[in-house]
Amino acid sequence: MNTGNMLNRAYAQWLKDGIFEIGIGILFAGVGTLRAIIHFAGEKSAAYYWLSAGLLLFMIGVAWGGKRFGNALKERITYPRTGYMAFKPYTYNYIRILVLFIFAGVLGGVVGVLATQPNQQEIGGIVPITQGIVGAIVFTYAAKRIEVKRLYYLAVFSLGIGLVIGVLGVGVVLGLSFFYLSIGLAMVVSGCVALVKYLRSHEPVDLNGESQ
Repeated sequence: MNTGNMLNRAYAQWLKDGIFEIGIGILFAGVGTLRAIIHFAGEKSAAYYWLSAGLLLFMIGVAWGGKRFGNALKERITYPRTGYMAFKPYTYNYIRILVLFIFAGVLGGVVGVLATQPNQQEIGGIVPITQGIVGAIVFTYAAKRIEVKRLYYLAVFSLGIGLVIGVLGVGVVLGLSFFYLSIGLAMVVSGCVALVKYLRSHEPVDLNGESQ
């Protein structure tokens, strides 16, 4: 028995309704929008400091509330149609969490350093293109691994929007802000399309397995 293939099929089934995709898309779009607003507010304004402090709270709030709201939607939409699957309770790996925070800190520091460099036009073109390539690789890997074909479209979009923003040369901060906003909106649209298709192709069933 190939447990890896079984898990991949289970994950693909779990992503089939697009709800998780919509949630991640809202998070990305929100982060991109807030970062752009912070940039336009200017460092000397009170809004700059309030929004900068609220950015992390926004991310935590969306992650916390999105998980619960997503589970509630699945209980009302997904489980009555295709059933419920429970995995082994997740055990936190604190080393991985620490590594994630270190990576986020290093990434934020690198972006901060790049944002202060004098040759913003050149760097502002390279960073979004690099981000687009990384996003395309991640989406392609996920699409191939769990066989969710719509992720290939997101991979192409990631590469394309990264190139477009890079050519525009809007700078590091705005470039990344527009990139995450665009990717987030694309994921929301992709998730909504998947959800509509899911609702049209699956009807709720009762406990006897008959369509309602």
